[in-house]
Amino acid sequence: MKTLLLNYLQYNHWANEKMCNYLSGVDEAEIVANKKAEYQTIKKVILHIADAEQTWLARLNGKNIPHMHNLDAARSFADICTRIRTNSADFIDFISEKDDQFFLSGTEYINLKGKTFSQNNAEIILHCMNHSTFHRGQVMCMLRHVGYTDHSASDFIMFLREG
Repeated sequence: MKTLLLNYLQYNHWANEKMCNYLSGVDEAEIVANKKAEYQTIKKVILHIADAEQTWLARLNGKNIPHMHNLDAARSFADICTRIRTNSADFIDFISEKDDQFFLSGTEYINLKGKTFSQNNAEIILHCMNHSTFHRGQVMCMLRHVGYTDHSASDFIMFLREG
């Protein structure tokens, strides 16, 4: 289980890196422009990715926070990508140190609506990584609608092929 989850965490780090590298070549105005999507702007989506990964990692570390970190929307794009890169690297480091029992155990946390849950740690990790994958897809879709074409796939299978 640990090997598979670490592989998925490494994929997440790789895909976050690809997204941030791609976005560094996009006009800043496009990153902050309203795209009439759920999070309105690309910047808000990547901020949400950073916030969610940081929140779930904190919960797995025993910090029972009932909220997102609400990272500052005024932060620069580069600062947000630094936070995303740090979060995904921290996730890898955290999981690398865990034994197999950790993945069979659960973590109790309070969700954003104030309700207490207990969830298996492996499932939390998979949820968090799938959540990031979903929102990276949103970012690419938002960019395609304004004429940017991404020629580098960031699917898990592509990560495995490049590995």
